[in-house]
Amino acid sequence: MSTEAIRYSILKAQDHTFIQTEDLIVPEIPLTLFFNDEEIATLLCSPSQLEDLAYGFLFSEGFIHSAADIQWLKYDPKLNIVWAEGTSYLASKDLLNKRTFSACCGKSRVALNFANDKDRLQRQTSNVQISLEEAYGYTRYLQDHSPLFQATGGIHSGGIGSQGKVLLTSYDIGRHNVFDKLAGAALRSGIKTTDHVVFFSGRISSEILLKLAKMNIPVLIARSAPTELALKFAQDLNITVIGFARGDRLNIYTCPERILLPSPTPSET
Repeated sequence: MSTEAIRYSILKAQDHTFIQTEDLIVPEIPLTLFFNDEEIATLLCSPSQLEDLAYGFLFSEGFIHSAADIQWLKYDPKLNIVWAEGTSYLASKDLLNKRTFSACCGKSRVALNFANDKDRLQRQTSNVQISLEEAYGYTRYLQDHSPLFQATGGIHSGGIGSQGKVLLTSYDIGRHNVFDKLAGAALRSGIKTTDHVVFFSGRISSEILLKLAKMNIPVLIARSAPTELALKFAQDLNITVIGFARGDRLNIYTCPERILLPSPTPSET
């Protein structure tokens, strides 16, 4: 914990009394990413899993399609720079921030997407099913294995699971970074995520949903709420979205057929 949080002197008020004490604060760094000698982006992030973050960001934004596309990568901790070289599939980094109106994944609904997303989003075809107990298990894992959040309240966390087993985890000050770190770790580990589950501590925005879709994940379990646009994307992309997963309760918003619901108890006659 001492290497992941910083002690900071504060004044704490209780009723009308102030006391001098210390609080634990999460660190934040600017990480600049260069790809093929071109500055791509500066990410504000937690100083952990930075190589996974670089892989995941390049994958999510369409620069690479697999870990094999990276030929060389190095992190400079003094400058907080990641240098990477490899095969690029994105013609211009300008497409990172260019938005376009297009029909989402072949549907008639017109949606606002990033230009480099429109050719990479496909409907999920996985028939995987999970039980309620498995879903509750992932939720409990987040609750029981987040000491940095419990100490600081300043991070998001998430993981990838399958058949009730937690395979990968990540945390970060930024919601988007959590997904990029998971994507990068999955790429580097050779994990095929088609029938897997992502569980997450935060809110489900449309951008989070699109990151999930590009990872080919069919089920998302989140502790917080989804947005309307995220659910529209989830319906079009055939992704199961579960929100407000806390303890032994949750809300199933889309594609409930992937959740094995318990059979109703026969009524006594």
